[in-house]
Amino acid sequence: MKEKVLKILFWLYVAFILFMAFYPTPPETPTSDKINHFVAFFVLAILQRVALKSGYLSIFLFGALLGAFIEFVQYFLPYRCAEYADFVTDVFGVLCGMFFIFSVEILSSFREKEN
Repeated sequence: MKEKVLKILFWLYVAFILFMAFYPTPPETPTSDKINHFVAFFVLAILQRVALKSGYLSIFLFGALLGAFIEFVQYFLPYRCAEYADFVTDVFGVLCGMFFIFSVEILSSFREKEN
C-alpha cells in the first residue's frame, strides 16, 4: 500500500511541475526562477528513487528529458520564455538530488554494518 501511495505522489508531483512550468506567471516572482527549478528537480530525483526504486541512470534521463521537454514547450508558449539556463539548472538539481540520495544510502549501509 505504501509503495502505491508513493507512486501516486511521484506522478502528482510530475503533474505539478508541468502545471507550474506551463501556467502563465507574473513578470516578477518572489524567488529566483533558478532556485525554483533546482528545488523542483532535486525533489523529483529523490521522489523517483524512493517511489519507483529507479536506478541512477533512469533518474538522470527522466529528469533531463522532462527539463528539456518543458523548455521545448515553453519556446512555443507566448506567455513563457524558454531558457537554456533553466534546463542546466534542472539537470544540476537532478544531479544534486542523486548525490544526496547516494550519500544517504551509503551512510545507511555503514550504520547497518555497525549494528
